[in-house]
Amino acid sequence: MTEQKVKRRVLRRERYRSRSLAVVIALSLVSLGAAYAGTEAVLAALGLTPLLIAPVDALAAVDDPTQPVIAGAAVAVLLGLVAVLVAVAPGRRSRHVIAHDRLAILVDDEVLAGSFGRTARVVAGVPADRVHTTVTPRRVGIAVTPSSGFPVDQPSVAEAARQLATELATTPSVRVGARVSTSGVVGS
Repeated sequence: MTEQKVKRRVLRRERYRSRSLAVVIALSLVSLGAAYAGTEAVLAALGLTPLLIAPVDALAAVDDPTQPVIAGAAVAVLLGLVAVLVAVAPGRRSRHVIAHDRLAILVDDEVLAGSFGRTARVVAGVPADRVHTTVTPRRVGIAVTPSSGFPVDQPSVAEAARQLATELATTPSVRVGARVSTSGVVGS
């Protein structure tokens, strides 16, 4: 396997959650159910008293459903839906890959938010607590609250953030949006 393939594989594994915990839980539940059914079948074959319900009585209950049978079926359907959702959900972690020729660089979204926030803060000339940055898989949102009487140039903040996004060249790529509050805050 080439170095590039290894790098791509490592980055992909680090960006997405493992499904192994869900698989272990599902297989444990199936194993416990099979072990219980097998135990009841053996007890019935030996003519001993069942642990909870004899297999013949369980089959009769399915033919003539009562409240407990309906509740058990509802729980089984709910567990099935959860299993399907876990299987279909992307399982993406809040991380982005930064393009580099020789290194595999994986950056947490909070670090990206700090970088974009610092860039916006420097361009806007406001303290750090006046810049709020959010990073989603495809978007970076920057909100700047200026000091009263000191206007902030929104296009320059947005352009600096777009330039940083271009320099970083993250995967997945992000669109940058900057917003400057119309009302300022009194203070430094």
